[in-house]
Amino acid sequence: MADDEELYDEFGNYIGPELDTSDEEEDEPQMDEDDIDDRSATPEPDDVEGMDVEGGTAMNEIVLHEDKEHYPSANEVYGDNVHTNVIDEDAQALEEPIIAPTKVKNFTVVGGSSSSSGAASSSTSKPMTFNVDTQYSLSLMDTAPHLNRGVAIVGHLHCGKTSLVDLLVEEACVEADYSKTGALLAHEGGGPRFCDILKAEQERQMSIKSTPVTLAMPDTRGKNYPITVVDCPGHVNFHDESVAAMRAADGVVVVVDAVEGIMMHTEMVIAHAMSEGLDITLVINKIDRLIVELKLPPSDAYYKLQHTVDSVNTYIRSKNPNHKLLTPDRGNVCFASSHHGYMFSTTSFAQRYYDHCDTSKTPKLSAEDFGKRLWGDAFLDPTTRKFKKSAKNCSTKGVARTFIEFILNPLYKIYSACLGETPKNCGAVLRGVNVFLKSEQLKQSARPLIRAACQAFFGKSTGFVDMLVNHVRSPVESARDKVGRVYTGELGGAIGQAMLECDSEGPLMIHLIKQYSSSDGETFSSFGRIYSGSVKVGQNVRVLGEGYSEDDDEDAAFAQVSNVLVPHARFATGVTRLKAGNWVMLEGVDGSISKTATITEVGEAADEARIFAPLNFYIAGGEPAMKLAVEPLNPAELPKMVDGLRKIGKSYPMSRNKVEESGEHVLFGCGELYLDCIMHDLRNMYSGIEIKVSDPVVSFCETVVETSSVKCFAETPNKKNKLTVISEPLEERLGFAIERGEVDLDRPTKVVGEYFEREFGWDKLSARSVWCFGPGETGSNILLDDTLPSEVDKGTLGSVKGSLMQGFKWACREGPLCEEPVRGCKVKLLDATLAQMPIMRGGGQIIPTMRRAVYSSFLTASPKLMEPIYRLQIQCPTDITDAVFPLLSKRRGHIVKDEPKAGSTFSVMKAYIPVIESFGFETDLRTFTQGQAMVFSALDHYALVPGNPLDSSIVLHPLEPSPVGHLAREFLVKTRRRKGLSDDVSVFKYFDEGVKESLMDN
Repeated sequence: MADDEELYDEFGNYIGPELDTSDEEEDEPQMDEDDIDDRSATPEPDDVEGMDVEGGTAMNEIVLHEDKEHYPSANEVYGDNVHTNVIDEDAQALEEPIIAPTKVKNFTVVGGSSSSSGAASSSTSKPMTFNVDTQYSLSLMDTAPHLNRGVAIVGHLHCGKTSLVDLLVEEACVEADYSKTGALLAHEGGGPRFCDILKAEQERQMSIKSTPVTLAMPDTRGKNYPITVVDCPGHVNFHDESVAAMRAADGVVVVVDAVEGIMMHTEMVIAHAMSEGLDITLVINKIDRLIVELKLPPSDAYYKLQHTVDSVNTYIRSKNPNHKLLTPDRGNVCFASSHHGYMFSTTSFAQRYYDHCDTSKTPKLSAEDFGKRLWGDAFLDPTTRKFKKSAKNCSTKGVARTFIEFILNPLYKIYSACLGETPKNCGAVLRGVNVFLKSEQLKQSARPLIRAACQAFFGKSTGFVDMLVNHVRSPVESARDKVGRVYTGELGGAIGQAMLECDSEGPLMIHLIKQYSSSDGETFSSFGRIYSGSVKVGQNVRVLGEGYSEDDDEDAAFAQVSNVLVPHARFATGVTRLKAGNWVMLEGVDGSISKTATITEVGEAADEARIFAPLNFYIAGGEPAMKLAVEPLNPAELPKMVDGLRKIGKSYPMSRNKVEESGEHVLFGCGELYLDCIMHDLRNMYSGIEIKVSDPVVSFCETVVETSSVKCFAETPNKKNKLTVISEPLEERLGFAIERGEVDLDRPTKVVGEYFEREFGWDKLSARSVWCFGPGETGSNILLDDTLPSEVDKGTLGSVKGSLMQGFKWACREGPLCEEPVRGCKVKLLDATLAQMPIMRGGGQIIPTMRRAVYSSFLTASPKLMEPIYRLQIQCPTDITDAVFPLLSKRRGHIVKDEPKAGSTFSVMKAYIPVIESFGFETDLRTFTQGQAMVFSALDHYALVPGNPLDSSIVLHPLEPSPVGHLAREFLVKTRRRKGLSDDVSVFKYFDEGVKESLMDN
């Protein structure tokens, strides 16, 4: 028994000697290879009969119970083209159909997408029919680019931009086509808002997206010009749409409310237009409010209009003293009432007099000269029939200004007749100003009667076309200035020269600035400007993204143009080709585009092409400050949400999304309304799933307020390299200049050095030692080479310069406090001990070491947290201004200016409030003031958060507001917890032993 136990281990496995084979195995005859081949080649007869020759299963094969088929399948009964659904009993609700119908998503007021002819089909509306033949308009665009004009219609919220475009569309189209559908009956609810394509825009009654419209319109002489206008949103949150439109335009039309005057977004768009070098024109809209709402006499109405013009000029001169003024006598200012359907300039109004008066007695005075005398200090002496500069110089007393006498008085006469006279008397008065209306029109209510009378009196808006033709350059004239500002490549080559000359025979170069979603949200059309060459349907092109460079061509792709369109807001006209100097909508090239893109030809000639500069939003703070964390309700639908986020990035120019190290997806936006629109589109339009949203938070920044207390060094893991750096605060003015793009390090080192010496007083050595900015090309952090040639081999240092810059940008992108971007920091490289062998100083050694050295210098320079600050503009009646102060004070806000708006009944306050305290402020303000106050906000600057973020002695109590001095610690801890980090910053984590000893000695 003991012997048997030794044959097996503790697990029962046999471990004894090898056993002998059985006798049966020994007696079995062995088969040679020939026998095996014969048997395999000659099957038995029974096997042949039971075998499926065509490759099926054998008849005697064992079939499992679950694999048996007792009945034919649904495909065998109904066919492959019929969709069937087999479900268990009572597993589906009675309201839910067994086979749900196919849902066709449509988020626009246009029922269909582009047809083969290029015009969008709709079940509720028809494509536009223009007064000017479409083929003639396209021939003008194709053969005469010097006649083209491209402008962006910009201004503040509800100043009448969209209704102004409605007026232009109404005048450019055949009226009979709209009499049936009522699409242009502006007296029914204020107009169709033709450029508000999305249903969300119609429901919110405000523009969310910029919309291009190309029309052929006549000037005062009757000559037609192809004009492309881009209607831009007026809300401050959607300032990025105006920025994108201005990048492609040659000029801007600033629309100002005659009563409200210049507002916050008006100032923002004017400032950005001046930075882009665009021609600026002005339209003072809603002048009917001066008559109907404020009931001002003509003399006061003139002073109110003059004050509005002077306010715009004052702001322009504050930005650039040498900029030309905007005045009606120069022809770059128009007056309009889009609500009542008219727009005029002083010259076009003077032409009305010349059309209806006998001008034989004044042959020397043209309509242009008369128009120049219809503004300012100009008085017509009725006795001598001469113009005087003062009423005192006239022989007759009580002479009014020419603008009042010849423009406002007839206008007031029309309004008073339509509002206060009987139809019979109204008709008699209107006939006195050469306005003849039918009896049916005279019996209408006030709004359609005024609109009909004013349109009959003023005619078409030829003064607006004159203003654009005379004061906005054509694409050919503006090409040199435009290309020099937005193109990042050299202008001396063939591509650069072709763009400077707007050559349609040169290499193809298109700058795409905006992506427009289709009605179902699946595809995008790309809108842009053709700088050179010609684009055709079916042409193979190369798409260069914003990340493309000569050294890194990863962000480049090839595509085929499936359609070339001329946009008309809700519709588009398909063409086979479009040349340089035009604005175009392309289909089929959006696959690889995230924001903006550059379109070039395919071939060796286009290899030297470079990209156009990405959009810059520094007027709105440079980057979005609010962010939301999103995740799908059903985790299995995460790919749908990711695809929806990608489409959100295409649709909203300023939005961006980021995946944190914790795995959460974060959306960045510039305001509550902006993020609300993004979430609406993400849920309903682009992903179609339920999405959970976190509480909104803000983007903090990290900075330093002192110079590093010690020289901080870090050694590479292989102990062969050593880097020494220090950090110190950067001048605030220099940081703003870098963010605005005023400093270009691609210029020669001598030119950059002279700029730093002249503008910021740097010494020559430091000015010429600037390596890069961080974390991006316009980041407000600087890396300086402060090493000495006697101590460091500059050649060896230059070989690792790229790695040092990458490590610096990495450190600036994610700071050591809570992995937020670093701002306003100057890092100096003092010393660099590098290995002689290149393999010992590779990127894997230098990049993380440089990052650790920058972190250590940052932590020894009194690090602080910075929070974004909103600039507020609050518009409210004068008697409730005192009620706004307590609302701001309890949110750490303060008012810096409070003044009544001249010629109106309300006041305008300017204030500042931290972004993190602004959530819900607009709702509270409207509730507290019963809807009488309105607030607009835009990111203005970053400010230090009170307190020390590294003070671990501060105790944070849950559900209790922290004192002001504890806010920095609270923000730091909560941000780190949200990102899955520990509460405290490991200060010594980034320090080498030598640095720790130096700190202990200090």
